[in-house]
Amino acid sequence: MEKVRVGVIGVGNMGSKYAQLIAEGEIAGLELAAVTRVRPEYREKLQSALDSGLTVYESADALFDAVESGGLSLDAVVIATPHYAHAEQAVRAFRNHLHVLCDKPAGVYSRQARLIEEALSAADKKLVYSMVFNQRTNPVYRRMKELVESGKYGKIKRVSWVVTDWYRPDFYYTSSSWRATWDKDGGGTLLNQCPHNLDLLQWICGVPKRVQAFCHEGKYHPIQVEDDVTAYLEWEDGATGVFIASTGEAAGVNRFEISLEDALLVCEGGRLSVCEVRDCLGMREEDYRRTSTDPFPKVTGTWHTEECGREESPYRVILQSFADAIVKDTPPVAWGSEGRNSLYLSNAIYLSSWQRRMVELPVAGSEGELQFEQAFERCLQQKIKQYS
Repeated sequence: MEKVRVGVIGVGNMGSKYAQLIAEGEIAGLELAAVTRVRPEYREKLQSALDSGLTVYESADALFDAVESGGLSLDAVVIATPHYAHAEQAVRAFRNHLHVLCDKPAGVYSRQARLIEEALSAADKKLVYSMVFNQRTNPVYRRMKELVESGKYGKIKRVSWVVTDWYRPDFYYTSSSWRATWDKDGGGTLLNQCPHNLDLLQWICGVPKRVQAFCHEGKYHPIQVEDDVTAYLEWEDGATGVFIASTGEAAGVNRFEISLEDALLVCEGGRLSVCEVRDCLGMREEDYRRTSTDPFPKVTGTWHTEECGREESPYRVILQSFADAIVKDTPPVAWGSEGRNSLYLSNAIYLSSWQRRMVELPVAGSEGELQFEQAFERCLQQKIKQYS
């Protein structure tokens, strides 16, 4: 079978990695056919392909123009451009009947994710739309998901994720004029550092029902956007949670806890520890709680470390799953439609902080979704105007 001809749009830090893997034949079924302008600092990664005549276009528009005029034959694109551009480029790709692998996030606001999905639905042939949620390939997170979904330890009671090991000096923000601005970057910690965390949170625990959040803008750095976030979450079934993230704490931690009815899962330092309490109590925790006559019991539980296996190269796995979805009709690591959920969550956190109220996450396709989109975008435009 002929290989899938791929164009990589946005050849910066991440785009150059994707292009290099494809160019060097690391991804079975994919062939690098074109790229957009390669930033000088990343030319070395692609020098061999460039010397061999790899077609380079000045911009995404130029690449799509070539496809539409018949000057370039492509089957798929990989999008690795700034956040605001993702939706426009994915929509244009689908209009040209191209498969799409989009880097995270799907956009800055959830309406962009919806528009991508609508363009996909309108396409007149079956197309693959996948997201680069490479943290889903991590065997520790995959095992956490398996344990939660298995029901072995009951339902979720509480979730806590403190991810403050995203420390950044001021230079990180001043090194690029677009970085940490509302009009060009679209957000701070939530949109740049935490899309993977928010995706994993909803992937493993389900999409929360509502959120109350506090985002502190420029707390530790001279920037427009948030660098410190605390969010309280509620799920439909009564589970609650806290999500905390920052780029201004040293030393930071990355500790993800899921408290289940009969166990505690703790992910930290690349290891998954499980504390089982049923053997300690001699029964399910709820039954013990209802029947125990000891007013001050010491519930210790039994700890063990889960064997999760070795992690493969995440970007190679993502690209290979994209190729296999096109060629073999197998599911990719993350369908593109799932990018909408993490944007619901980040948008709700922002909106809650800006409006100082609890915000309900919308249901896709509902009237409430349109109201949610409009409320968020109004507030975002106010932020942009504040600094224009």
